[in-house]
Amino acid sequence: MRDSLALLQSAVSKRTMREQITDRLAGMILSGLLRPDDVLPGERDLAAQLDVSRETVRGAIQALAARGLVEVAQGARSRVLPAASWFARPAVAARYTPEEVHGARMVLEVEAAREAARHAGAQIRARLLALVEAQGRALDDAAAFHIAGSEFHATLQRAGGNRLLAALLAEVHGQSSDLSHQALAAPGAMRRSWLDHRRIAAAVDARDPEAAAEAMRLHLDRIGRAARHNTRSRTAA
Repeated sequence: MRDSLALLQSAVSKRTMREQITDRLAGMILSGLLRPDDVLPGERDLAAQLDVSRETVRGAIQALAARGLVEVAQGARSRVLPAASWFARPAVAARYTPEEVHGARMVLEVEAAREAARHAGAQIRARLLALVEAQGRALDDAAAFHIAGSEFHATLQRAGGNRLLAALLAEVHGQSSDLSHQALAAPGAMRRSWLDHRRIAAAVDARDPEAAAEAMRLHLDRIGRAARHNTRSRTAA
């Protein structure tokens, strides 16, 4: 009986993690952070970035394919499909203005970085550094770069140990996906964002709350300015 219960608990845990990964990737597609024709990382790389098993990644990709969000081809990496193929669509349009989203990130994520530097254990600090390394290797692979970046922010949000703050940040970060994509579209923007993440991770690893908070503030300020510039350029065109 005990063995049967353990197997059931294991199955539930795996199913829950697969669903979490599915929802996170689906959110990145539906929000526009991952765009049509973006190619997802291979199973092994994606599993490493998300810190889950390849089996979990495989199940998540299959679930995304069932929703019409990605195309899975034998021997090739999965590709994001255009909106016309989706069975699942965003329920509502963005609920907040870009200014509101940016303001919320400035308040919440700066404090989250400060708290991460105060409370993150060695395993979380190592995880943040590993994600930064993964981003550095993905500067020529937009989908892999965005996935590693999203995981970096999600890990940082949880690192302080405040579950309510992490939940609020997850909502805010989801609302900011399109702005982040705009900000990273400019030449050299991905490298600058990666360097920002390196500074944040280094400050957290050094257990320096004020340096972490300042590095995050500068990072978000850079994103905000780039997004505003991109919006003005599109309006003028």
